[in-house]
Amino acid sequence: MDDERVPEPEPGGALVPRAVHPPAALAAATPLPPRRWDDDMIEARGMFTRVVSRALDALDEVGDTIAQAVGLR
Repeated sequence: MDDERVPEPEPGGALVPRAVHPPAALAAATPLPPRRWDDDMIEARGMFTRVVSRALDALDEVGDTIAQAVGLR
């Protein structure tokens, strides 16, 4: 029974099998893909600027109308 538990020796004389290492992978530098996020962000900032500018223009017109109605101008 004890004979069944003893592993057979390897050809090199070791009682444990050799460690199997996976093949080495070679790394190669690849260029990064173009970042569309930057372009999208610039476009979104431009759109936000236009929206804020139009909102402030509309509020300025409302303020001018109120000033004329009250007689401040």
